Amino acid sequence: MFYATVGFFARFFGFKSGVAIYTRPEPIVTSPADAIPAVVRATNLISADIARLPVTVYDSQMQPITDHPVAALMNREASRWQTGYEFRRYTTAVALTHGNGIAIIRRGADGSVAELQPVPADALTGEATDDGPIYRIGNVQLAADQVLHVGCYPDYLNPVWFRSPLDAARQAMQLAADENGAHQSLVKTGSMGKVAIMHPGGMSDQTVQAIRDAWTTMHATADGASRPLILREGMKAEKISQETSGSMLESRRFSVQEIARAFGVPPEMLFQQGGGALSSQAETARAYADGAIAAWATAWESELTRKLCRPGEHVRI
Repeated sequence: MFYATVGFFARFFGFKSGVAIYTRPEPIVTSPADAIPAVVRATNLISADIARLPVTVYDSQMQPITDHPVAALMNREASRWQTGYEFRRYTTAVALTHGNGIAIIRRGADGSVAELQPVPADALTGEATDDGPIYRIGNVQLAADQVLHVGCYPDYLNPVWFRSPLDAARQAMQLAADENGAHQSLVKTGSMGKVAIMHPGGMSDQTVQAIRDAWTTMHATADGASRPLILREGMKAEKISQETSGSMLESRRFSVQEIARAFGVPPEMLFQQGGGALSSQAETARAYADGAIAAWATAWESELTRKLCRPGEHVRI
């Protein structure tokens, strides 16, 4: 952004002065929300912790069933492509970032589940019908018992679909992404912020352009932050904004707390020290287990029991 006063003040008020105001040499580029470090950390933390929990299938008498195919899939090999750990981690991560983690259920000749084929994010859609949920991949339609579906937050406009924390708290996520972009842009200018360069005499358009280009090339870069500034003919440079790295970092710390709320994770688990009200590691671990892991474990248990187990059997994670 660039402003200049050349002859306006001289013509109307008798002043002979010029001011060139410099901000940034290029527009702010906003990073995607799923590239924010706090989002990456929260997604990896929850998905990895869910994936490493052991899965056990119980009968109607609450006795564990040894060598149950569901337990084998979840604890050993889920498919030709993934181990049970990789499958649960991938599916949970997709649900966290896109709302819906989905896999196609492949069954053997006897009807028992043989493997679970993961579906890439946003490759499948679902809708509620009178006959129950149906899913579509392109022109292929799948019934509910052919799909394993784990979701995050309910979509209030579609009872068989879910929303991710990135979508449910999109304003907070967009703010965090904008802050990342603004901080990146500020660092590229050597953390200068907005600067006014003033000259006691008049300046032509060509002079203003030359000053702007020189400032952009020599000083408004990370390499130019320590380069000495030489001003001639009574020129002065003055910082006219409060934009500083310190204030941006404080704002970004608040955004980490907002992201932690959206994912149900204590800020301390995202390496944000002093971001929460918990006084001990035990309280933090309990809040994480109750606020994030318990809900995801229940979602997996209910879906595995409903789609892959026989009547009377129950999955526990």
